[in-house]
Amino acid sequence: MAGVEMKVDLTPAVNAALSGDNQRIVAAAQDILKQGEHADVLIGRLGVLASHGDKDGHPTITLGATAMLSRLLHTIPQPLEGEVLPHERALPLFVYALLASADALRAGQNVTITSPKPIFPSDLGETQTVGEAMHKAIYGNDPETTERLLLGLYGTGADYRTLQVRAYDGIAATFQNSGHPLMFAVRGFQVLDAVEWGTAVPDILHWLAPHLPLVPNNDEPAWIPDLREYVNNPANSVAGIRTRLSIPKDGNALPLRNLVLSDADTTKVCQGVYDALMKGEASPRAVSSVIALAAADILMKINDDSRDLFIKTAHGLLFAAAARQVFRQVQDVEVLPLLFTSAAYVNALYKAVIAEHAPVTPTAARTTQVRGGGLIAPAMLETLAMQINAQDYADALGTATRYIKLGYDVRALFATIAVGAAQSDPTNDKGHSMQIVQAASEEFMAWPIRLRETSPEPFLAAALRAALFGTRHNVLEE
Repeated sequence: MAGVEMKVDLTPAVNAALSGDNQRIVAAAQDILKQGEHADVLIGRLGVLASHGDKDGHPTITLGATAMLSRLLHTIPQPLEGEVLPHERALPLFVYALLASADALRAGQNVTITSPKPIFPSDLGETQTVGEAMHKAIYGNDPETTERLLLGLYGTGADYRTLQVRAYDGIAATFQNSGHPLMFAVRGFQVLDAVEWGTAVPDILHWLAPHLPLVPNNDEPAWIPDLREYVNNPANSVAGIRTRLSIPKDGNALPLRNLVLSDADTTKVCQGVYDALMKGEASPRAVSSVIALAAADILMKINDDSRDLFIKTAHGLLFAAAARQVFRQVQDVEVLPLLFTSAAYVNALYKAVIAEHAPVTPTAARTTQVRGGGLIAPAMLETLAMQINAQDYADALGTATRYIKLGYDVRALFATIAVGAAQSDPTNDKGHSMQIVQAASEEFMAWPIRLRETSPEPFLAAALRAALFGTRHNVLEE
């Protein structure tokens, strides 16, 4: 698929984004999309280009989120009256991507990417593994060596999952910048998913490598030493999961939800993760899903009017969702410490929210006259879109919940929410609205079948609130 899309000239769209002329941006987006190309690949290509000038990191992962969500658009049924063509459906997300990438594209338009010389596994000899070298580079604040090691794996033609494992393993027991290194790694690799990896890999590795190492005077939290002590203790080894043959008992991960949402210390939280994974024999995916659900639970305590606090607190969900995505991509035991880091972070975030803020039940947003929607999927989705546009959280949640109970395709539901989120101004919130919608939608749709008795509705609520209450742009209305 990417082989076709790579022939599309994105120059008009890039130039339009650089110009800052909203009408020109919309016109260029329409022209490209009318050619019938896949929006996810086009947005992924924008992500690769944006990475050249993206030192902050958020523009690139916002484009990754937008690309992944655009893959859901085809599931939205045609309206009861009229027809919506594919390029019309994709327009809001593609325009959002252009707005999100403009500054990074501008910063990178005259940048020439020069990759350092790769360090191939054979260059390390028999005294050091790639994993050991990666740990040394990351803990020693050596971004160049980090990039060279990743490029070496890429240059050998190794499976891309090997490259992912080494990146994740290196940062599994680190935590700085509110967990963004993991988010950048996971979502940056999703940009590569959109363009089917290939020759774009060095560009993304060059962007990613500076974000992985522990920088001097980093902001690692107080709970990290206890976490490292726990995961480095041989008594707490999780290597035994390699030889497990029994069917996962995912229900044994559920008690972790209450433990994470408590005043338990880091060691106790880590022990809870170990017990669920090793003694309870729950799968890593189920454990990570339960941790993500706990992160979504915390968001339910934030008032809708406290947008900055909502975004800050949502980083728990963004991190936990990224960790869960890791276990979808790879199965290697080396990345399992991410479960402990994710649980410890969400637990610390919970205690911070409870201690520093008076938790309140999210307010029921103003009610509009957009009610009902009937029982037919297209009508319900049209109603939901209007409720999102009207910022009517209470009715939107009611419509979405009813849609799910009727058994309709949840992909179309979250695609509709994503289109609503495309109204948010990515320059105002660094693209977090779209990132949260992506994380929440992924977690809802990946909720383990063995945990079906537990509702994942907090993910739905998080996605809706992210889409509804961000500062909006009016580009498509001009």
